Amino acid sequence: MSAIILEVLALLAGITGITMLVRAGASRTRPGVRLQQEANRRAIEQRAALTCPIHGLQAEETLVRLPDGGTLCAACYQEALVDHPPS
Repeated sequence: MSAIILEVLALLAGITGITMLVRAGASRTRPGVRLQQEANRRAIEQRAALTCPIHGLQAEETLVRLPDGGTLCAACYQEALVDHPPS
């Protein structure tokens, strides 16, 4: 019975050690740093795409998709296209 408990503890220690090595490698090696930078860049670009220069950060659901593929916030869409329709 004690042999089984020791085997389980050794397995858990091994899994913990491997996890710690992977985390250390992901934050201190070139590929790990590059992956972290790419993730940060994607987050910044996504936040910039959701930010209206006039009205600030918008929820993705409130943005209006234009026919050309661009987006406008609902307030800008209301001001530009609904209040002042193209002649």
